[in-house]
Amino acid sequence: MSSSTKHDWLRRYGILISILIAFVLRVVVGLALTIVIPKAADRAGVNAWLKALGDVFVRLIRIVIPILIFFTISAASSSIASARKLGMILLWMLMLYIGASILAATWGVLGGVIFQPGTAVRLEVPPGYTPPKPPSGVDILMSFFQLDFSALLTVGGSMTMIIFAILLGVATVVFMGERGRVVARFLELGSELSISILRLIMYYAPVAVFCYAAWLISQYGPEMLRAYASFLGVQYGFTFFHFLVIYSIIAAAGGLSPLVYFKHQLTPFIVAFTTRSSAVTLPYNMEVAKRMGVPDEMFKVTLPIGATINMDGTALYQALSALFIAQLFGIALTPAQYGLVVFSALVASIATAAIPGGGLVMLAYVFSVVGLPLEGIGIMAVIDTFADAIRTAINVSGDNACTVLLTRILGYKLQK
Repeated sequence: MSSSTKHDWLRRYGILISILIAFVLRVVVGLALTIVIPKAADRAGVNAWLKALGDVFVRLIRIVIPILIFFTISAASSSIASARKLGMILLWMLMLYIGASILAATWGVLGGVIFQPGTAVRLEVPPGYTPPKPPSGVDILMSFFQLDFSALLTVGGSMTMIIFAILLGVATVVFMGERGRVVARFLELGSELSISILRLIMYYAPVAVFCYAAWLISQYGPEMLRAYASFLGVQYGFTFFHFLVIYSIIAAAGGLSPLVYFKHQLTPFIVAFTTRSSAVTLPYNMEVAKRMGVPDEMFKVTLPIGATINMDGTALYQALSALFIAQLFGIALTPAQYGLVVFSALVASIATAAIPGGGLVMLAYVFSVVGLPLEGIGIMAVIDTFADAIRTAINVSGDNACTVLLTRILGYKLQK
């Protein structure tokens, strides 16, 4: 291997290898802490520091994500010559993203019904429990349109930021004429800069992965209850089924060999699995999309939006979690409630922030729609790191698979 080739290889995979090493070392250190300091109370100080060092990474990501969404989507929107073409991309993208997420949520319901992972343990329904009132469709719709502009600069305002960025890009194309090219160039530079900032933050990812994971092992110990193990087994099994079968079909329908797709997608998959963030994986997904031959004007629109709203793994996890909690508390669900599970999991996956643990936060919405005890959030939090890893890896993989198919649907060709 020549020095230049070796340098390119290290540049491409260096951070990934570091993350994997940190991921392995975390188990060793976490277990060592439980042995050296057997009492959990005595480990509290060390655990607090480990978690804090991991939280630094999450907060850095939260800072840059609104800016990244704004520049990448507005720049991509303004670079498309025709507003009609942009509209077609967005329409087909939403149809495909929503269809794939509904299918994934259905797998979650089927997994819960067939394997019933929560029946091994029977918990008492909390005293005074009454099914909470779910938000209305109007409430859900208006949550996408924040009242204050400052809300756009938060992770919770991601949907509003996407809408604003698209409007800005369309206005630049339709109404600005030649002057719009200056604006489009500024947005393109901002997009490149924000992605570069994210890459810079990624150099801290191995430290964050190590600290977070060591904290988790030290805090909760290596043992998992049978119900948790059963849940994770069902989740991973159905998630990999969706990944290997459904994405193979989507990639093949887009004119790309599934083997080529999986070969290229391996790096973003591992980055997403270890960092548990669709947003962090975005620059890796973009690089892979380019290597698969997807035109820039396609993936620069579909991938940033997909990192925010296309979350098949999250939809599957949230649907399965609803059935898991219902089974733990002995709450029987009706066929109509199964339908609500799929619908609420779809909406919650769209609204989930592209940060570690974002899917856990939106479980409150799913549980409230179905009428389940919100105490289930704490129950799921115990294993969220393990569940979040695989669902995030599938989320980002779905973005690229759908982008390949969208390229063909909209008349583009993969650039070999």
